[in-house]
Amino acid sequence: MTTTLSCPIPTNINPLSPNGFMFNIQKLPDLSFFAQSVNLPGITLGAPEFGNPFNVAPIPGETLTYDQLTVQFLVDEQMANYQAIYNWIVALGFPESYEQYVTFAANDTNNYSELAKNYSDATLQILGANNQVVKSVQFHDMFPISLDSLQFAGTNTDVQYLIGNATFRYGYYKFL
Repeated sequence: MTTTLSCPIPTNINPLSPNGFMFNIQKLPDLSFFAQSVNLPGITLGAPEFGNPFNVAPIPGETLTYDQLTVQFLVDEQMANYQAIYNWIVALGFPESYEQYVTFAANDTNNYSELAKNYSDATLQILGANNQVVKSVQFHDMFPISLDSLQFAGTNTDVQYLIGNATFRYGYYKFL
């Protein structure tokens, strides 16, 4: 007696390419064109344990933890994209005076509340084989937490353009 296994064939068998994406942060328009890589962060659901005299059983939790979002970008010649992230971080940390934050908030032309000016939304558009958007992911209430250093070197034998790395935290993300 022979048995046959049936495996349904998906309607779309094209694998997703990591090369096709567009990334946009509302507060950082100079970064969009130069984005080289971005990660779709992981998500974790807490799993508390319920104990009884015989066993410890995990149960679904209530709290989600999102991994950090990292963006790698080419630094433009005027350093506008790098400096925009730098200015945002400095404004949130105001290392010299409270005026640094006040100036940053005053330059935001949107009619947001003062607290909302700390954040920005972002969109990751994932492109399919025909360079058409197949999925969009929206990040809510994002802000930068780190900006990596840039290494200048006069000993390079060929031009190696500078690449910046920025890390962001956010409230949550969702697929649109």
